[in-house]
Amino acid sequence: MTEETNIKGHCKYYLRIKRIFFYHNLQGVGCFRGLPDMGMHFQGQVHYLEIKNPKGKMSDNQLNFQEQCKEDGIPYHIIRSLEDLREIVD
Repeated sequence: MTEETNIKGHCKYYLRIKRIFFYHNLQGVGCFRGLPDMGMHFQGQVHYLEIKNPKGKMSDNQLNFQEQCKEDGIPYHIIRSLEDLREIVD
């Protein structure tokens, strides 16, 4: 199991415990390039979560998606540990 997969698992478990609706975006054919790993509904908004290991770098497509979210006022978070998610939710 990769470190990123491990972080995703911890985040999913934590969101379930907190009873926060979330969904995991499966990448594949026909998927919008740069779409973040997860989305969650929190405090009346959709938040996008891009899960990266502590040294992981974002692709150009991911950076473009993040910039579009910023322009549109949509919360976008890079999650490198469970603590990053807890800072948003708690």
